[in-house]
Amino acid sequence: MSHPRTDQHDSGVALIMVLGVLAASMLLIAHLMLITEVIAKEEMVLTTKSRLRYQAESAAEVTFWMHLTDRRLFSNRRLGQTAEDELRAAKDFEPWMLDRRPHAFDNGLVLTYLSSGEEGFKISEPASLRNNVSPDEVDLLDEINIFLDVLDDYTDSDDLRKLNGMEGDEYLTEGFPTLPRNGKIEFRGEIYWLPNWRNVITGEIAIVPPPGMSFQVTGGRRGAAAPKASFYSASPELIQRVLDLSDSELAEVLEARQQWEEHGTALDDSLDIELLSKIRSAFNFTENNLAVITAAAYQQDRELRTCYRITRETDISKATFFSDRSRQTLSIWERTVE
Repeated sequence: MSHPRTDQHDSGVALIMVLGVLAASMLLIAHLMLITEVIAKEEMVLTTKSRLRYQAESAAEVTFWMHLTDRRLFSNRRLGQTAEDELRAAKDFEPWMLDRRPHAFDNGLVLTYLSSGEEGFKISEPASLRNNVSPDEVDLLDEINIFLDVLDDYTDSDDLRKLNGMEGDEYLTEGFPTLPRNGKIEFRGEIYWLPNWRNVITGEIAIVPPPGMSFQVTGGRRGAAAPKASFYSASPELIQRVLDLSDSELAEVLEARQQWEEHGTALDDSLDIELLSKIRSAFNFTENNLAVITAAAYQQDRELRTCYRITRETDISKATFFSDRSRQTLSIWERTVE
């Protein structure tokens, strides 16, 4: 005959074990449900991002062909034209030029921009860093000269160290045993490995041309002076340095450029004559032949976005416009998705 108190104790232990197993099961089920929900959301985000990429790519291609159509219809490639210009008004064709004006697709959920692909510091033309520096800026010129020695050592094939350069031992000390490249730079991001680049490079770093191509194919003859930067594509840092502007003056210039991009307001209507004259003499207002097409596609609620960017030549008369001899495939300098 069992003791009642023992039976109650055994029943209590069994109940605790059952409740423990039940609690563990519930935690496991909750965890599985959470994982399932996370996977479902990740799948939704991935699907949405893929759809946005296709939308952006499609809009970028349409924008590119509209730009080529613009070039065929209008030989005048002066930047700053509006749809109200006489010739454009007659053909009822809005400008598709390299001036960063937005073009909307899919009810405004996709925006594309055309800008110059030649903007920024060109790795193939390192001495250009001195172009926009006043002789009075001695400290900056010293920094540029040091950087150019480092860049030269990074790309030359020998192990001879320039006066202020860096070779393998210096990079090894810094924790980069595989540097320098000792060859031609292939990716503009390599500049970020070099010390002090932020202080000497103003604004963006230009794309590295594909093998067999150079910036000379897109405007300007070999041996000619380097062309001025396009005003509509120039970075704020470059504008401020070239024009020697105060922060307030730079803000005024950028506001005028934004008014142009968003509303088509001519620079003549938003800047005083003296400042506008300085801008026109320091920057280029003629379209070049290398385009960056940027397309940003947004989800309906704007929570997700995909940015697609492609760089292409735009002069169809050039052999380098195509990537094959049969002229069936268009060349691409660079393509990125964010």
